[in-house]
Amino acid sequence: MRVKNQHEEGKRVPRGVLFIGGLSPRSDRILKILHNGDLICAADSGLDSAVSAGVRPHGVVGDMDSISDISLLRDFPADSILMAPRDKDETDTELGLDWLRARGACPLVLVGGGEGRLDHTLALIKLFDSLEPPSIWYTALEEIKPVEGRCRIEGKKGDSVSFFPVGRGPWTAESQGLKWSLGNLDWSVETVSLSNRLLEDGGSVNVIQGRLLMLRPLSEALETFPD
Repeated sequence: MRVKNQHEEGKRVPRGVLFIGGLSPRSDRILKILHNGDLICAADSGLDSAVSAGVRPHGVVGDMDSISDISLLRDFPADSILMAPRDKDETDTELGLDWLRARGACPLVLVGGGEGRLDHTLALIKLFDSLEPPSIWYTALEEIKPVEGRCRIEGKKGDSVSFFPVGRGPWTAESQGLKWSLGNLDWSVETVSLSNRLLEDGGSVNVIQGRLLMLRPLSEALETFPD
């Protein structure tokens, strides 16, 4: 599948999608996540996940040290490939996010990164401490989203949701429709709300200070996606 770039239609690109290394959602779930008009980039072995799902990125970046077959790059114009040295200050994911930002893409979506190397996973989580974090991250099993201010949780009664503090803090939050209220927690870097649950269909969170990372099982999150 070739997802059209909205620049090709004379319109502004609303979202940037970056495929990264590590386990990605199943192909059918990836196609549900993508929007027509997304600007798509693959970072290193993220190209394998994109190609496996039938998605042709608009750009490919990275040092290409973990891509399964370097010959995959032959299918892309030279000006759509950014080759980086292996010894560099930025990760391949950061290079991909920079590539998308340079082309005006916003918000930014990560696809992949599940069950990979622990150091890579920790580096990805650190992205959500930054001033301009990705808007959402889909691994093979999770939907991960930074929350500041009010956020509606679309889901069914009994669905699981967890919250972790990110950024510098301080953190203050309140919630509605959760079994364990976020407002009852004394938030610090050590505080988590693990395996909380929706008491009814849907709930809400209001992060008054700081930023929380909300994690949900991907299977449950995708049930709320429009068909």
